[in-house]
Amino acid sequence: MAKRYDNDFKVIISELLTSGRKVKEVSEEYGLSGGMIRRWRAEYEMRSGDFSKRNEPSAEKL
Repeated sequence: MAKRYDNDFKVIISELLTSGRKVKEVSEEYGLSGGMIRRWRAEYEMRSGDFSKRNEPSAEKL
């Protein structure tokens, strides 16, 4: 079973990257994969820092 991380932790990691830390540094410090960290950063930017938001259905699917 995959480990789940809470939204606050994802925000902290994303903000470390925003402040200039490198993915590799954060990955090694927290024991996370680089791919996961990059995915969290992309979600953080897409959702304006709110990981609790669900993906909105697009107009094409309606």
